[in-house]
Amino acid sequence: MVVLGTWAYAGLSDDYQGRRETFTMLEAAAFSSVTAEGLKFAAGRARPNESSRVDDWRSGGSSFPSLHATAAFAIGTVLAESGNDDYRWVRRVLGYGMAGATAYIRVKDNVHWLSDTVAGAALGAASARFAMNRREARHPPLNVSVGPAQGGGMSVSFNYTFQ
Repeated sequence: MVVLGTWAYAGLSDDYQGRRETFTMLEAAAFSSVTAEGLKFAAGRARPNESSRVDDWRSGGSSFPSLHATAAFAIGTVLAESGNDDYRWVRRVLGYGMAGATAYIRVKDNVHWLSDTVAGAALGAASARFAMNRREARHPPLNVSVGPAQGGGMSVSFNYTFQ
């Protein structure tokens, strides 16, 4: 819903940055989800509703890490940390609040251990940061300076600023 809402708002307001934010959300969610699936296969941890042992690893389970928490934190982190700073606190409350609520529900419904959701949150947030930094690296700010040159004429200099 967050991705769809961001995309719809960007489309209605013809906001390029909003569309870019939507695609960053999708990229972060996809990257983190593929990584989480690989970790699930490697870990093989049983879910709490399948086993009472928290250390039941490599038994063919699919508990670690929580894919829901991973995707929610990937999308939520992009929402929270993108855009301008005018309403940053609102974006953070919405982004991290939605992601935290998703992780809480997964533990409450007894389908994940707490450590599954914590690992998913870390993976999702890291993937979001990676996607945001990657997008900034592809579209760095360009500074152009024009001024007088020594001995007459003009001097033009280009400066890429990587953040």
